[in-house]
Amino acid sequence: MSVGARNGSIAFQPRARLLKLIGEELISDEVVAISELVKNAHDADAQRVTISFRGVTGPNGFICVRDDGHGIDLDTLLGRWMEPAASTKVGKGRQITQLGRRVLGEKGVGRFAADKLARNLTIISRCPGRKDEVHAIVDWDRFDTDSLMLAEVFNHWEIRPAREVDGHGTLLRMGGLRSQWTERMFRRLSLRLSRLLSPFRTDKDRFVIHMDSDDFPEYSGELRQDFLEKAPYRVEAEFDGEQMVAIALNDRRPFAQRWNGQGELSCGPVRIRIYAFDLEGESLARIGPRTEVRAWLREWTGVSIYRDGFRVWPYGEPHDDWLRLDQRRVNNPVEKLSNNQVIGFIDIGRDRNPDLMDQTNREGLIHNHALDDLRRLVNFVLQSIEAERQSIRHPFKRGAEPGEDRTAEVDSITAMLEKLAGRASADIGLELRNIKARLQEQALRDAADRKRMVEGYSGIAAIGQMTAGMLPVIPHELKRIREELERMKAVLAHRRIPEVRESIAGLDTALASIDETLRVITAASGGTERRRAIDLVAETTSYRHLVGPLLAANGVEMELAAQEGDVLRTEMRPENYYCLLQILTSNAIDWLRGTESPRIRLTLRGVGDRCELIFSDSGPGVPYELAEKLFEPMFSRKEGGRGMGLTIARQMVEAHGGRIALITDARRRGANFLITMTRKRSRATGYE
Repeated sequence: MSVGARNGSIAFQPRARLLKLIGEELISDEVVAISELVKNAHDADAQRVTISFRGVTGPNGFICVRDDGHGIDLDTLLGRWMEPAASTKVGKGRQITQLGRRVLGEKGVGRFAADKLARNLTIISRCPGRKDEVHAIVDWDRFDTDSLMLAEVFNHWEIRPAREVDGHGTLLRMGGLRSQWTERMFRRLSLRLSRLLSPFRTDKDRFVIHMDSDDFPEYSGELRQDFLEKAPYRVEAEFDGEQMVAIALNDRRPFAQRWNGQGELSCGPVRIRIYAFDLEGESLARIGPRTEVRAWLREWTGVSIYRDGFRVWPYGEPHDDWLRLDQRRVNNPVEKLSNNQVIGFIDIGRDRNPDLMDQTNREGLIHNHALDDLRRLVNFVLQSIEAERQSIRHPFKRGAEPGEDRTAEVDSITAMLEKLAGRASADIGLELRNIKARLQEQALRDAADRKRMVEGYSGIAAIGQMTAGMLPVIPHELKRIREELERMKAVLAHRRIPEVRESIAGLDTALASIDETLRVITAASGGTERRRAIDLVAETTSYRHLVGPLLAANGVEMELAAQEGDVLRTEMRPENYYCLLQILTSNAIDWLRGTESPRIRLTLRGVGDRCELIFSDSGPGVPYELAEKLFEPMFSRKEGGRGMGLTIARQMVEAHGGRIALITDARRRGANFLITMTRKRSRATGYE
């Protein structure tokens, strides 16, 4: 422009450090940065991405992100990657990948994630069918200057024979880390990446995220979602975008329900999956070791949103109560669920939910009417799972005594269902009447089962009460016997009679065995010791020694089989474990009388995150049709039997988060029970 000109045009002349300023605004921290790089691997149609950390707690560490996607060719590197705010994924036909994935990175900001993590970046990429690879180096600190324009900063690249990428894919190597990583950062990253993938994804679209760290090996391995399928309350819902919501509770058949909230919903079609948990100790024990489950829930609870298979941050982060569940619970603490009891997943799509749009910084959705409607829809679905939870936890009115007649309450509920059926459409009315019929049938069965159980437990309780009352007497009598034995030893000390010495030694052994048995019974009846991690092999060995005299008296052999070196730990009071084994042993001995070579075999093994105990005997076995009836209260195949042993055994195992069942395999001889218990894990080594 000449001197004295009064008008004209001019282009922006960006300084090099503009790149740094933009990156700092778009990528908030290291965890977000790695998530963006993982999304890039997803958009490259990778089936596996591995994030490797080497020496990242010190000044010389580096991070590698390796995927097996379609790679970056030279034209893409020079023509797109080197253009800030440009994306390789925009334009006609680029919104969907070759595998049919909806692309996630459309703003061209993924490259800034590498700058957030480290001072220098090496890109090595190989496309399918190529024998060479693209190699490029970026020094991000060169952009941190006021003296150079953006166009004056050059980065080296070359095409070279393939030597670092096998087959195809991309390797990003980042050195000169800007932060030294801590255990807390790894924990946040592990949680974020494990929740990055939507649970709505199908097996056809496999995308595995793997972490590998030398400083924190406990965070290495494939990221997965534990304990979800063990949630006691589950709901899956689908909104058609207009008026109908299909809801399925606890894996039952879904039923359609018309949206009855105020006004229409503008959020578009949505899928919702919610898992709810009770936080009482016994409830958590049914899921797994309580300490582990509590720690997992602290990290996982919250309701996350996923668009086209990937998570929209920060929804579902710890303490992000975007649905205001805690406020709802304050108003109704008995019936409403709080944010720390719920793990939820909401599935939306960019095409089917166009009004649910990202904020520019990729951290949340724009606050608009569509987001408010989504919040209303999720609360609507939550009401159904809260009602389901109340029906399971409090099936009848509070304050009712065991055995009280509950017919009036059932009649009230069924009358309400009939009233609703009369107002609904034909299909929904039929479903409501079917629910009513099932409720009436279940109420009758529950009443009969409750009566049998109360009768059985009453008898057991009477025996237990009498036993507990007599226990204090036994130690005094044992003390008298031991004193008499010591006096006998003193009298016979000068006599060298082998038979007398053998008898005295036998009495000593018998008294020691009685002491140990009494210790176990006393501890079990006290019930004050908290459960703890026990070694099943060691406790089973101890139990076999304990019941040795009983087995010998009945001519029964007991074998224990366990793989050498296999450590099997579960969370349970050892006395409860002994009680469980004693119930099974007593039953087996009863059925082994009169058989040839009576034998009991206990097989212990670890299967993934479970410990399994197979309790087998060589008796006549159990008919297939009685597999479930065995565990019903008051059911017994023995004349004069109480029929409560296996009922108590099942309740005891399930209270510790396990399962017990009869193995119905005709090839196996005798009765065979499979007891499954949660395996106590160590975060560092997988299993203790």
